[in-house]
Amino acid sequence: MKPRITLRLTLLALALALCTARPLLASGMPVFDGGNLANNQVMHLETITQWVNSIAQLKAQIEQLKTQVSIQSDLRAWAGDPAKAAQRLALDILNEPDLTREYGRARDSIARNADSLGILTNDDYGVFRNTDVPGLDGGAIAHDPTLYRRYTVLDDRQQNARAVADATRDRIQELQQEIALTLADLKTASTDAEVQKQNGKLAVLNGQLAQLENTRRREVDEVILQQIANDSRHDEEQVAAAELRANDDHIASQRMTTFVRTLNPYKPRN
Repeated sequence: MKPRITLRLTLLALALALCTARPLLASGMPVFDGGNLANNQVMHLETITQWVNSIAQLKAQIEQLKTQVSIQSDLRAWAGDPAKAAQRLALDILNEPDLTREYGRARDSIARNADSLGILTNDDYGVFRNTDVPGLDGGAIAHDPTLYRRYTVLDDRQQNARAVADATRDRIQELQQEIALTLADLKTASTDAEVQKQNGKLAVLNGQLAQLENTRRREVDEVILQQIANDSRHDEEQVAAAELRANDDHIASQRMTTFVRTLNPYKPRN
């Protein structure tokens, strides 16, 4: 509103100046071109008005940008910097060797390296009786290794399951302590990035716990499967032995019958 009023006042002043200049023109005195001067001033005022409007729009845009920057700064202060939060993530307990660590002996290795006759003297710290005893003559018995190999493999799998259980027990305690510390850090997290960081760490720790538990169960399953295989094989051998005895009895009976028939008490002797 103010630029328009100023423009009108300027035009009115110019009109009055033109009226005053007419008598001077009639008298022959040199005068200026008032109309051209007024037109130039009007154009100059319009240009200034446009600049004023442009400056006002620029100020409004600057204020809007300041507001956006302030909002982004507030969001960053609340959410935190994910990159910096990730850099501060302490994963010393989850190094690559720990994540790829294997516990116990391989299944095939136990079967290949089983000491077949070692089971006779293994009393498991006094739990079992020593079965490698001498005979009636006091001499050592020549045992057949193939008869005891299955029991040796089963015993080795049991020992391996115990070793895995002991090793994973220590590791589980370490992970549980780290989970407790992480939960404490989660409670005191001040930004969303910190919360996400701690939640991610908890997910990894819980995944490690699940992996260790699966490892322990897998070793126990190996023992159970070996026991099932031994029992199944024992039953199979019992059936095979029964068939062998029946077949031998049949052959022996046939041979006895044939031999008896060769005996003739009435046959004259030479």
